[in-house]
Amino acid sequence: MSDQPTPEQPRQQPQVQVVVPDDEKHGAYANFLVVSHSPHEFTLDFCQLLPAGEAGRVNAEVVSRVRIAPTMVGRVLNALNTNLTNYEERFGQVKALG
Repeated sequence: MSDQPTPEQPRQQPQVQVVVPDDEKHGAYANFLVVSHSPHEFTLDFCQLLPAGEAGRVNAEVVSRVRIAPTMVGRVLNALNTNLTNYEERFGQVKALG
């Protein structure tokens, strides 16, 4: 036996199972996103662009508002980047509109 202390075992991250309630399983369609922040959170407003009655005006109706901690923003960006890369490898490059 050695007198050397054994290195601490790395902690295992708990496995997360995502559960989608029945009333959320269809999701919401969004084609516009507004991002704002405060010192404590980022707010993502997912919207649908809808033509308004007035000429030259478009309404963005919020279909879902999600607030996340600043500590999650980097992980969200990484997840989106990874998924966009995988999508483009499979279906081709996404062309930005506008």
